[in-house]
Amino acid sequence: MGETHHAGGRHPGENALSCRILFASLVLFAWTATGRAERPDVTPFLTAHCTSCHGEDAQEGDLRLDTAKLSDASPASLDTWRRVVTALENGEMPPPEETRPSAASIKSTIDLIVDSVSRPAAKITPATRRLNRKEYEHTVCDLLQIDERLADLLPEDGDAQGFDKGADGLSISSVLLEQYLEAANAAFDGTIRRIKPLPAETRHVELMEVKENIDSVAKKKGGTVESEGALIKFTPGWPPARIDPVHPIESGLYRCRVAVWPFQAGERSLSVSLYVGSLFGATTHKFIGVYDVTGTADKPRVIEFTTAMKEGDTIHILPQIWPEHVTWRDKHELRPGIAIAWAETYGPLDQDFPSDAQKRLFGDNDGIRLVEHQSIYMRHRRGVKACRVESDKPEEDVTRILAEFIPRAFRRPVDDATIQPYVDLSLSCLKNGQSFEDAVRTGVTAVLCSPQFLLLERSETVDDYDIASKLSYFLWSTMPDQELLDLAAAGKLHDREVLHAQIDRMIEDPRIERFVSDFTGQWLDLDDIEFTTPDGKLYPEFDFLLQQAMVQETRDFFRHVLKDDLSVSNFIDSDWTFLNERLARHYGVEGVRGNERFRKVQLPADCLRGGVLTQASVLKVTANGTSTSPVTRGVWVLENILGAPSAPPPANVPAVEPDIRGATTIRDQLELHRRDAACASCHRRIDPIGFALEQFDVIGGQRLWYRSLGEGYRLPEKVPYKMGQKLQLAGTMPDGRKFENFVQFQKLLMDKKPQIARAIAAKLLVYSGGRPVTFADRERIEAIVDQAKEQDYGLKSMIKAIVESDLFLSSPTPAT
Repeated sequence: MGETHHAGGRHPGENALSCRILFASLVLFAWTATGRAERPDVTPFLTAHCTSCHGEDAQEGDLRLDTAKLSDASPASLDTWRRVVTALENGEMPPPEETRPSAASIKSTIDLIVDSVSRPAAKITPATRRLNRKEYEHTVCDLLQIDERLADLLPEDGDAQGFDKGADGLSISSVLLEQYLEAANAAFDGTIRRIKPLPAETRHVELMEVKENIDSVAKKKGGTVESEGALIKFTPGWPPARIDPVHPIESGLYRCRVAVWPFQAGERSLSVSLYVGSLFGATTHKFIGVYDVTGTADKPRVIEFTTAMKEGDTIHILPQIWPEHVTWRDKHELRPGIAIAWAETYGPLDQDFPSDAQKRLFGDNDGIRLVEHQSIYMRHRRGVKACRVESDKPEEDVTRILAEFIPRAFRRPVDDATIQPYVDLSLSCLKNGQSFEDAVRTGVTAVLCSPQFLLLERSETVDDYDIASKLSYFLWSTMPDQELLDLAAAGKLHDREVLHAQIDRMIEDPRIERFVSDFTGQWLDLDDIEFTTPDGKLYPEFDFLLQQAMVQETRDFFRHVLKDDLSVSNFIDSDWTFLNERLARHYGVEGVRGNERFRKVQLPADCLRGGVLTQASVLKVTANGTSTSPVTRGVWVLENILGAPSAPPPANVPAVEPDIRGATTIRDQLELHRRDAACASCHRRIDPIGFALEQFDVIGGQRLWYRSLGEGYRLPEKVPYKMGQKLQLAGTMPDGRKFENFVQFQKLLMDKKPQIARAIAAKLLVYSGGRPVTFADRERIEAIVDQAKEQDYGLKSMIKAIVESDLFLSSPTPAT
């Protein structure tokens, strides 16, 4: 049969494809010319470029578009359109080997989809939620001016879109209310000082005068020795340095001092971690800090700090010696240790009786007094009687106390009708023969468990008091301070300049540390830093001092970007970071001495570090302690940095586990994995990102090859692992752009600044607003990002734009 020729020399399939592209372009051109009053459907564009792989006959990636409707506002439909827009923006679809539509037609299609699914302002309603456990603790402690660990009395909060501030994860049950009541009772007790404090005194001890320490040295427990009258500890483990004679004999505020000096340090920098808490048991200890150990036996360094301590608490002194502890097996240097000469406490410093907290709650007048009530046992005080609060005019004082307390607790003025039920409840206790203190307790704890106290976003319309609370729980995780409440009373918090000034003030306040810690802990998963412990044979250089430094670097980095309103692109790449000596040595950065203070460091031009993706904290939480997985890290970056989460894997597909024995490479394993059609489309997005990050190991160290416990080359150094397979870092992004190493990949990411800004804005909105952020909010997120773009996507500028958005205000009324 002779060959059939066609006009223009084209194949029929090519003509059909050209017609579809032309038709789609004409439809989109007509839409942009006539305006949005005559919105066309996206069907022509999808038919031309998408439905051959995502239609009736095939649904790659479990995505079908021939039946998708823009008018469908269901969560599943919104997720479909999110995936479409993400694929178009990132050049993932159509694939590079297919005919590509023009950039203009892609943009027009994206704009059409975003505009069509945008949530109307009238549908942005308050996301009523309760205080989470940390917010409850901060709020109650600030309200009552106490220092109590209330969060430990409450269960873990639920997670919603990665944060513990979402309404979907913060429901209320009868069981939970019982636990809130327990916490409220503990808080109420914390306001009353039951016994008159003894005069402040100094309690001092020389460590080698303590029997337990003498016994430890004599029996060489834990390798402890004595030198020049000091106890020498080499490890942070058992036995502890006993300082029993300085334990507080009653709870209060104490000034603590510990004298230390370095023993056989050589060229090392020695440090010590200090904690406060009970000597025995599994209770949580309060971390005081890491301190550099300097000085000599004649002039030791005296570390001083002030903290609240309970009766019988002790100071825990943990040596932090790096590089790894030198043992008796090593002959090349003397074993370094921490010499602890003496310790002392002075206090209690807080001598107020009654306490300031009691005077704030009950009032400070002659009619309110403390009366000895019942004998109690104290180990070091005899004949002690605890006091309770009594009143000469109990009914009158109960009414006054609750009338003053409730507006502060509810964070706004309240009317008499709101107060009266709590007053009636307390007065009924008096009528039933209960004490004045118990009557007040009943009213106060009822307030602390009430919906008006526990719930945020309760109002259908947002007034200035709501804005004050929204700001304070966003940036401080606690109730508004007096300045915010005064501005709310004056009706000034709808003013744009006032809002911006308050954000500037709040970011400079010490309470901003709660935001820095909570947001980075959840956005970057720093809260999971202790979830895995690196394998001791593969990563013998890992220690607790390094782990502490990892988290501190990221928090200091984030705080600096926030306070200086630096571009969020710094999270991708920067030529600076914050380091101490331990972390600087881990990164190979010279010239940083001491572990106590983190400082901003200008990174060398040839340094691979810069941005959170190169920080050891992020690299550790995206590994499993033994091996790294390109899949795990790729999924993490898509979700947390690019805001383009990958679909969950099919239930019947097993996970890919790296071979730590060194027999096969992870790249070979994933090549086989991608032969499954159900896996291929997602792994085209995930794997290139993950392979770029293979430049870094489980603890964030830079590497050229994998460590192996099986096959590989033995190393001349005395290490328990071998040199395994070499790294293969090269990859191809879904849009066809290639990279050979992490540095090139990092540059490709920097081209996605608007997308990264959108992703961070969305995370901030979830954290601040309590409501789910969906693709229906994309248009408003774009407006936030566009506003921040004026300051090069500055983080503080982005927060200011968020606070002005109706997504934050839960109200269609814009700020003026």
